[in-house]
Amino acid sequence: MIHRYGRGPRSVFMSAISAFVAIAYTASIALSLIVGLTGGYESPLIGLRYLSMFLPAFSVLIVSTKLNEHSRADWQRFPLKYLPVAVFLIPGVLHLVALPVSIAVQGPLQWQDWLTPQADGLYHTPASRGWGVITVQGLAGHIILNAVVGLIIASFMSFFEEIGWRAWLLPRLMDRMSVRRAVTLTSIIWAFWHLPFQLSGIQHIDGISPMELAVIMPIGIIVAGLILGWLWARTESIWLVSIAHGALNSLSQYAFKFMKDSVTTDTDISVFGSGFLALLIIGVVLLWRGAGSRTADSREYVVDA
Repeated sequence: MIHRYGRGPRSVFMSAISAFVAIAYTASIALSLIVGLTGGYESPLIGLRYLSMFLPAFSVLIVSTKLNEHSRADWQRFPLKYLPVAVFLIPGVLHLVALPVSIAVQGPLQWQDWLTPQADGLYHTPASRGWGVITVQGLAGHIILNAVVGLIIASFMSFFEEIGWRAWLLPRLMDRMSVRRAVTLTSIIWAFWHLPFQLSGIQHIDGISPMELAVIMPIGIIVAGLILGWLWARTESIWLVSIAHGALNSLSQYAFKFMKDSVTTDTDISVFGSGFLALLIIGVVLLWRGAGSRTADSREYVVDA
């Protein structure tokens, strides 16, 4: 599969890239200041955090209006053979690595008490879940439905981020450099765009200070960005990268949501750090072997060799 994108004058290219990044970062900082200065994670305005995922699409809208640089997303592209990869690759790797590491570090997995059947053979779920008293089949059905609905909602929100990062920025960087470099650079820009959210409390993890979070999380985001960038390079499907991003947000720690809250912060970091290390290895291998490369002296880049 060979794609041809006109590069255009370098000054126009750089102006569009610079404008998009500047607008996205400015919006990120502005939203974070509003939440951070009013209490951070405990701010009465913390609900504004959901606006963060719309900011990249908002930035594309402004650049498109002012510089006539539109998204290159092909809204009809949806190669079904990559759907399992989009849904299961990131959360699957994290669970396959993190669960055994958790057992090695902490011992047997400690599930929440309501996941054990009571004397009547039924599962008495918490009132907060609204599942009631159910059979094992009902429990399995609720867990699956919960995962599917969570994935749909998270993918919808991720769609607006992916309009900016993978559907707008990444193809333009691919016009000027190798696919691998473009994916890596996009991942780094994407990761550091999150920094104001981590410092302000918009992104929050109990037991970890905002400063610690700002050191730890960008590494995981860069790693995830390598996978998402590879998936875009292979499919050029805004829908698939949105689903993969949604799976990262909603399913990457899914099993751990049903465990007792007895994991220390240091253990939590080591457990999920091992998972992201595995993803880093997979991401590097995928980019090295499967992302392809753009020809050095033409307007083309090759995705499928």
